[in-house]
Amino acid sequence: MILCFYVVLNLIVFYLFLKKEKVLHSLEVLVYWMVSSYLYQNYSALCFMNFKTIEITEDIIYELSHFLNRIVLFPVIMVTFLHTYLIINSFLKKLLLFVFYIILFVILEWLSDFLGVFNHSNWELWWSFAYWLSALMALIGFMNFFRKILYKKGGHL
Repeated sequence: MILCFYVVLNLIVFYLFLKKEKVLHSLEVLVYWMVSSYLYQNYSALCFMNFKTIEITEDIIYELSHFLNRIVLFPVIMVTFLHTYLIINSFLKKLLLFVFYIILFVILEWLSDFLGVFNHSNWELWWSFAYWLSALMALIGFMNFFRKILYKKGGHL
């Protein structure tokens, strides 16, 4: 049942992402997707293997749910964040966008905890907020770096 929930959730988010008009080049989408997946993968791996602050249930249903979230759900939402970040010009709106997405990611992370997929142990809630803030800031920094390379010399792809 939990895997079905996450399959449906991932399909809905992916479908909405495909339907959304994009300001990002398709190469950018692919690269940012991979970087987002890498960030979330390292987050779960470090907390699971090194710090022992997160437990991933060793049931194939929970493992597949977590895998799906690492590969599709969180990266798609992070790329959507970048898309929205690019089309907003106001500092206040960008700040509100940060707050909205950080809260969304924390809710999704703790929903996984509630459903038994991604269990926190000895974890402070503010660590989740701090991680997602730093992950989104790192993603924006990478996007700015990558766009300078991609659109070098004033040309466009």
